Amino acid sequence: MRETFFMYQEEIKALKAQLDEANKLVRKITSERDEALLKLNEYEAKIRKAEKASRMKSLFLANMSHEIRTPLNAIEGFSRVIAETDSPEERMKMLEIVESNNNRLLSLINEILDLSRVEAGEIQMKKAPANLTDMCANIKQIFKFRCPEQIKLVASIPSKTVILNTDINRVTQVYCNLISNALKHTISGSITFGYKVSEDGKDIIMQVADTGSGIDPNDIDSIFQTYVSKDAEHQNGYGLGLPLSKIIVEKLGGHISVKSKLGEGSTFTFVLPFDGSFAGNNTTSKPCFTISRTLRAKADVDISKLKLVLVAEDEDCNWELIQNVLNNRYRILRAKNGIEAVTMNEEEHPDLILMDIRMPEMNGLDATRIIKEINPVIPVVALSAYAFEDTINEAMDAGCNEFISKPFKMEHLIETIEKFI
Repeated sequence: MRETFFMYQEEIKALKAQLDEANKLVRKITSERDEALLKLNEYEAKIRKAEKASRMKSLFLANMSHEIRTPLNAIEGFSRVIAETDSPEERMKMLEIVESNNNRLLSLINEILDLSRVEAGEIQMKKAPANLTDMCANIKQIFKFRCPEQIKLVASIPSKTVILNTDINRVTQVYCNLISNALKHTISGSITFGYKVSEDGKDIIMQVADTGSGIDPNDIDSIFQTYVSKDAEHQNGYGLGLPLSKIIVEKLGGHISVKSKLGEGSTFTFVLPFDGSFAGNNTTSKPCFTISRTLRAKADVDISKLKLVLVAEDEDCNWELIQNVLNNRYRILRAKNGIEAVTMNEEEHPDLILMDIRMPEMNGLDATRIIKEINPVIPVVALSAYAFEDTINEAMDAGCNEFISKPFKMEHLIETIEKFI
């Protein structure tokens, strides 16, 4: 009996030892599993981050393609139109448009080069005394032909001119980036830019305020990041301008911020140390003017007998070019966004629609889908600087009958229209 008891004790000890070993093994396996899961989660997080970075760079490249092709389209088109224009006044207007778009393209190329220099740590500031009021006047001149009729560009400057020891070219670049961004997101109202000295006299406060669409609170923290372009997926891109502006301001010893409210507008503020002096008094600044351009009509054309083409295009220079190309061949109406295109299609019953893809309010793809539901037989020709295969396929899937990439050849545009009407 006693021997049996001791035998059971030994078996229990052996079983406990086996159980302890099993528990150790379970704990080891559990620990290894947890470690593997942790590494897996880290790996998946890295994959998601890499995929996001790749996606944002792809969106960035798509946006840059559009930004490059848009001024190229105006330069290409108006260069041809100038050769066929006899009026010196018309030629001068067109040359000014070509020059404006050339400057726009050069500015974009410089931004891309600046970004590469920034990433290589090569960007440098060259400071010298500069008149800030003269700078504001130059900025108004830069945007003379880029400011639509429905938007007033207003310079707000103090009564005394400030001479600031800074890199004035870089400061001008920041203003131009911010104003360009405001123009993309403002349909009507005003864009006010300028500067003032802080109450304690230690800083120069520079601002660009618009009455545009505003920025989603979820996007505020990311708009100054390189390759982040919310609107590359939608309509208007932030592009490189805002990240470069932040870098430039910080290298000048300042900081930049933004306050925005959806539907009301945004105010970008960048503050630089006041290293300078005061000069003479300033005169009141006036808003920039915009040129109202009209079609050149020939007396021997019976307008009433011409086919009607609806042009959905938000860029003034592209609209001006299309007018010159199609003038006297067709009657032309303009819609500045997708919503206007849908409305004007129902009211005016055009024979054909030229549809830009990237527009405010409603993009061209959504507008085409709605229009095709109402009138499936109306020809819609996509006309866009987004010349990527995916975009072309999306346009055709939306119901477009043809896709023309910008910059386009005048002959190609006319031949395409003549295929349908």
